[in-house]
Amino acid sequence: MMKEKVNKLVASRLLNAVFMKLSPASRRHLRRTVKAVYWAATPHLMWQRLRMLRVRRELGGVASVSVFGAPGSLAPSYLCFTPEDPPADAPAARIAPENGRYSLETDWSKYRYSYVPTRRPDDIDTRIAALRTRPVFSIVVPTYNTPLLYLGRLLASVRAQWYGHYELILVDDNSPSAAVRAAVQAAANDRVKAIMLPDNRGISGATNAGIEAARGDYIVFLDHDDELTADCLWELAAAIDETDADFLYSDEDKLLPSDRFSEPFFKPDWSPDTMMSTMFTCHVSAARRSLVVELGGLRSEFDGAQDWDLVLRIAEQTPRIVHVPKVLYHWRVIPGSVAADLAEKPYAIDASVRAREAALQRRGVEGTLEPLAHLPGHARVKYGVKGTPLISIIIPSRDNGAVLNQCVRSILKGSSYRQYEIVVMDNGSKQPQTLALLADLAQQPQVTVVPHDFPFNYSEINNVGARQAKGEILLFLNDDTEVISPDWLDRMAGYAQQAHVGAVGAKLIFPNTRSVQHCGIVNLAAGPGHAFLARDADTPAAFSRNILEYNWLAVTGACLMIERAKFDACGGFDETFPIAYNDVELCFRLVEHGLYNVVCPSVELTHHESLTRGDDSLDPAKQARLIRERRRLFAKHPRFFMRDPFHNPNLSPVDLQFRIPAG
Repeated sequence: MMKEKVNKLVASRLLNAVFMKLSPASRRHLRRTVKAVYWAATPHLMWQRLRMLRVRRELGGVASVSVFGAPGSLAPSYLCFTPEDPPADAPAARIAPENGRYSLETDWSKYRYSYVPTRRPDDIDTRIAALRTRPVFSIVVPTYNTPLLYLGRLLASVRAQWYGHYELILVDDNSPSAAVRAAVQAAANDRVKAIMLPDNRGISGATNAGIEAARGDYIVFLDHDDELTADCLWELAAAIDETDADFLYSDEDKLLPSDRFSEPFFKPDWSPDTMMSTMFTCHVSAARRSLVVELGGLRSEFDGAQDWDLVLRIAEQTPRIVHVPKVLYHWRVIPGSVAADLAEKPYAIDASVRAREAALQRRGVEGTLEPLAHLPGHARVKYGVKGTPLISIIIPSRDNGAVLNQCVRSILKGSSYRQYEIVVMDNGSKQPQTLALLADLAQQPQVTVVPHDFPFNYSEINNVGARQAKGEILLFLNDDTEVISPDWLDRMAGYAQQAHVGAVGAKLIFPNTRSVQHCGIVNLAAGPGHAFLARDADTPAAFSRNILEYNWLAVTGACLMIERAKFDACGGFDETFPIAYNDVELCFRLVEHGLYNVVCPSVELTHHESLTRGDDSLDPAKQARLIRERRRLFAKHPRFFMRDPFHNPNLSPVDLQFRIPAG
C-alpha cells in the first residue's frame, strides 16, 4: 500500500512538472480538454453542474467576486505574513503564477506579508484595444529634495506600466538640491513633462501647477518617493471603461526602508461616514481632470490633508466613486513621513480636522470633531441632533422580568437625552412576577406596555411596536441590554438624521468584560457574522474599525436606530424572517435603497446575549432553521451572496477579524 502511494506521488509530481513546462495557452487548452473528457465520462453529475452554472449566472459567480457589478474573478495581489521578522532561514516563498494568484505558506504565522506583482498577461494589448474608452492619465508628481534613488524607482515604476496612455508631469517645488533639480530636468522627454517652479508653493501649489499643465482625462496623484504597481493604470482604465467613474481609489501597502512590503490596507467600497472618520481612499487615487479643475484643485490651507479635503469635495459633486480592490500603490515609509506615523506631522492632524469641519459647514450640517485621546491623530464626528425629535425605544420581551427591568432602568437613569418614550412589546408573558413588573413599568410616564400575545416573530413584534410608537426616530432594542454611554441616544440620532444614513448601530460589550459582542456585521462566505467577536473593545483593530465610525453592510437588531420615514419607506422588517436575519435583511434593503448603515463605537451598551430565547447554536433544530433562513436571505438578496462591499475580497472570507487568508 505504501509503495503504491509513493508511486502515485512520484507520477503526480512528474505530470505537474511536465504541465508547468507547457505554454500558458497550452495549459489552458489542456485544462479545458480534460474537463470536457471528465464531463463526458460522468453524465450522472450533469444536473449538479447545470444547477451550479445557474446559480453562478444568477448570483454573479459563486467562486468569484463582482468588482464593478459584473461577474469577474479577482486575483489577490499579496502573500500573507505576520508583521514580525521571520526566522533567518525562513523561505521567501515569492510565487507569482501565470494566473496572478499567490501561494501562502501553510504555517503563515512565521512569515511576514510580501507583495508579489501580477504577471503581465500575454494578451494585455488585445485587452487594452478592446476597451470602449481608453482614458489618458496625467500622473502628477510634485518633487522636493527627493532622494535620487527613490525618484529613480518612481520613474521606473511609471515606465513599467502595461497601459501606455499616460503622461508623467514632474513638478519640482524649487528644491534646494541642485542634483534633484537636474534629475527632474533630465527625466523630461516626449511623455514626461518637467516643470521647475521659481518659488516654493507647498504640496498643494506644486500639484496644482501639474494639474494646470495636464492634458489627460484623469489626474493620478503620485507622491515623489512612492511607486505604482505595473498593472496600476491598466486596472484604473478597465474600471473607468466599466463604470465611467469620476473618482477611483485602490488598495495599497507600505514599502519599508529595508525594501520589505508591509501593512497592506484592503479597503471597503465607497463609505461616506468612514471618510469622515479616516482618510481611507488615500493611494492610489485618480480623479476626472475636468472635475478637479472645476473644484479649483487642491487647497493650500489644508496642506497635510489636502487630498482628504479634495475627496470630501469630490464626493459632494458625484456618486460615481469606484474602488478597485487590489494593491496598486506602494507607499514608502521614511522617517518623518505620514506613512511612518501621522503624529510625525502635527500640522497634518490639524489640517485633517479643519478639512472635515469645512465639509460639515459646506453641507449645512451641525457637528463637531472630537479628538480621541487613546488614538492620537484621530478624531470622530459627533453630529448635533436636529430639533428635539421624539425617539421611540421599542423593546420586545416575554417572561424576562429581571432582565427587562434592568434594561429599562438603565435607560431611565442613564440617558442624557430625555425626549424619548419606551414601548415594551409584551409577547405573552405569563409569570406573575413579570406581569407585576410590567404593571409597575406602565406607571412610568415615558413607558408604554403593549400586549402582543402571538407566536414569537421578531419582525412582526417590532413592526407592531413601530406602529404603536409616536416617535420620528425608532430604536429597536433587546431587553437583555444595558446602557453604558449616557449620550447614546443623541449620538445615534445625530447619525440617523443624516439623509444618507439608514440603520445606526452601537458597540455592544459582553457582560463583566471589555470584549466585543457587536461592532458591525460582516457578510462572509458562511453568511453574516459579528466582526471582532470576543476581541478587546478598546484595542484598535483593522485600521480602527472597532473604534471609529465606519459604514457596515449590516448592524444588529439588538440595538438599531432608524428614522421612521426610512423604516416605512423600505417596508419595515420582513415578517417572513421571524427569528434570524431579520435585522440583516432590513439592512440589505436599506443599502439597496441607496442608504448607508453605520456603527457608532462611541456608543456602548452591555449585551447579555440571548438571555431571553437561549443560544441557537446549542440546538440542532434551531441550527437547521438558521440555515434555512440564511438560504432565503440570499435568495431574496442575491447581490450580497458571498459579497460585502464594506469588507474586501482580499481578506479572509471566513475570518471575523479582517485578516488576510492564511492558506
